[in-house]
Amino acid sequence: MSSGSSLKERAPDRASAIASLLQDNILSGHYGPGDRLPSEADLCAHFKVSRPTLREALGRLNARGMITARRGAGGGAFVTQPSAEVAGEQISALVALSTRAEDNAHRPYLTEARIQLQLGCAELAVLRKADIADLRAEIDLQSDFAIADEEFVGSMRRMNLALAAASGNPAMTMLAQGLIEAEFAITPTTDYPTRVRARFLSYHVRVANGIAGGRAEDTRAALMELWSFESDRANGGSAEEQPVERPPRMRDLRLPPVQRLTPLPE
Repeated sequence: MSSGSSLKERAPDRASAIASLLQDNILSGHYGPGDRLPSEADLCAHFKVSRPTLREALGRLNARGMITARRGAGGGAFVTQPSAEVAGEQISALVALSTRAEDNAHRPYLTEARIQLQLGCAELAVLRKADIADLRAEIDLQSDFAIADEEFVGSMRRMNLALAAASGNPAMTMLAQGLIEAEFAITPTTDYPTRVRARFLSYHVRVANGIAGGRAEDTRAALMELWSFESDRANGGSAEEQPVERPPRMRDLRLPPVQRLTPLPE
């Protein structure tokens, strides 16, 4: 453990201080994923605390997903390495609980945060010339206006996750996943008539076309307009009051067999 890790003898919360110190050791790389922490006896002697106090500290690290306990011979406390998916789920739960407001009044804030983060994700996707096969698949599904509202909302959720993943940045993908899961856990799965679906589809196609064509400004414009559209809906605005927007052509998104269906200019 690091040399500057001594604790005050009369710290008000020894368990919390020990948990914070061990967490610092883990995050700094002193203990890596899969490493076994010192035994309880050694930790108790080092920190000069009782076994119950130490176990409370270890329990806090366990609750944070930083360590896991193994029983039996060769057991003890081991540093974990949560997957990005698991970490995203934990972030989602914390975000949802910490921002909870009556009647889901916090949902517009989650949408706002998700859009702002995805502006960066889309820009990275453009820079990295990301594969948009997953975006294509969801756009094709959303183009079928006969699917149920619940399936349409599920497709939007998956498309948002695919856009985050297209950034190629694990940290941004994980953070975006947390926001997306928290937002869509309280997103209504009804009231998506064809007119509304067409609006969403239009923005989604523009985002995907922008990434495929290397046009970051197009993806940014589409996401900002999508944010405005979603904000209006959240505030009770009606899609009927807005002009109908025909989805742009998806020539940038289609596979070669589909391209033959689009006549070339003479």
